[in-house]
Amino acid sequence: MVDNPLRESDEKLEAFWKSCWDYVPAQDRNASFSSWFFGDSPEMADDLLALVMKGQKMATCGALFDYEHDNEDPPEDGSYHILTDFDGNPRCLIQMTSVSRAAFKDVTEDFALSEGEGSYQEWQQVHEEFFERRAAATGNSFTPDTLLVLERFKLIYPIK
Repeated sequence: MVDNPLRESDEKLEAFWKSCWDYVPAQDRNASFSSWFFGDSPEMADDLLALVMKGQKMATCGALFDYEHDNEDPPEDGSYHILTDFDGNPRCLIQMTSVSRAAFKDVTEDFALSEGEGSYQEWQQVHEEFFERRAAATGNSFTPDTLLVLERFKLIYPIK
């Protein structure tokens, strides 16, 4: 019999969620959660996850076209998310504190700096390159008017 890696991953995520219950209000323990990793490479996923674990990264964003391409709804305020490494291993639990939308050209310096990845100019350059790659991969185009989902979050529980 062959092990189902998806089932094993689901079991790992469920076990991690339950291990976080001491840090989640009782009324939220039956809440649904999603899991994901940052970026589009193992290096990016690990680097950005490390910033979250250090408390330096308190926000992220994604192109709305990515959500549409994946047939997923953007996160909602108050929702819980298990951040994983690139291989899908749970590393921490976050909760969204604010979710909004803005065109790439309208992202504020305050938001960009809350992503913890460098200066506003560095944020613009790195994110423009990332969204151009994502647009190419999903059959979209990236422009300064591309709509982004801006997500602020708090770290609830990190694996030490």
